[in-house]
Amino acid sequence: MSYTLQPLLTGVTYFLTIRLADPHSDLLLRRIDLLRRAMRETLNRHPFRIDAISVLPATLHMLCTLPPGERACPRRIAMLKSRFSRGCPMSENRSSGQIKRGEKGIWLRHHWQHVIRDADDFMRHRDLIYFSPVHAGLCATPQEWVHTSLHRDVRAGINLPLSLHNSTQAKPIAQRPTTRLPNETKQIAGVVP
Repeated sequence: MSYTLQPLLTGVTYFLTIRLADPHSDLLLRRIDLLRRAMRETLNRHPFRIDAISVLPATLHMLCTLPPGERACPRRIAMLKSRFSRGCPMSENRSSGQIKRGEKGIWLRHHWQHVIRDADDFMRHRDLIYFSPVHAGLCATPQEWVHTSLHRDVRAGINLPLSLHNSTQAKPIAQRPTTRLPNETKQIAGVVP
């Protein structure tokens, strides 16, 4: 049997999607203060930078960059889930496996994780994060959604997709213009000019 060695990735940027077990739940918004506290505790124990984030009722989309020398993204996700779950009651629909493992049945066991390859990949995923509430039918424009880092980026003067500035309806991903990163954003994305 042969084994393929994966390259050791450190200080990389990840796109993450973490979902609740019940896709119709609004628990993340109802308990947003608990989620924020769980995120702060996770950041204090295992630091990383949140480059972009959107919290939907049952889904969390995030771009995060680990510090140099770090590669343990799953540990951070597990800690976030655990800290959030501690403040929530048991789910009524736990499977026998979840009961056996002592899980509350709040989160899906697995998450989506993608390593950001370059500045364009970073922009595409940031765009996806900011438009996710529109795609979910929760608002008409990304600016209307409160639970996103879009507002932080606007205050910081970070270049955002043109479709955020001159559109009242979100454009499908394929129709959105490609934007180039300014040098400071390339550094945030882990791409050195």
